[in-house]
Amino acid sequence: MVTSAEYVDWIIDQLCEFGEVETKRLFGGRAVLKNGQNFGLIFEDQLYLKADAQSLPKFKEVGSEQFTYEKGGKTILVSFWTVSETVIEDLQEFAIWAEAALDAALRAKKPKSKR
Repeated sequence: MVTSAEYVDWIIDQLCEFGEVETKRLFGGRAVLKNGQNFGLIFEDQLYLKADAQSLPKFKEVGSEQFTYEKGGKTILVSFWTVSETVIEDLQEFAIWAEAALDAALRAKKPKSKR
């Protein structure tokens, strides 16, 4: 299955309460960014948002699934988790989840080394 342009457009529209976002191609899917910071992934018409130790309990509480892929015969776990359509359809709730994902992405951002 491929990521459809219609699904990507729908996600962008649903993020209207969160603010302006953009997407860019990423390994057969799309990265979702705000101010150049990647906080979401769209693969095969499924949205995943960035989570970390601070926000992960909320994702687990609602039964979200972690994004994984296969590489070299191993399953790679990535810190992005599914978001239900119920959340996506509620613009204000979706904005709260997106903000938490952006915060997690910013916390994970490694500081640039000083040379």
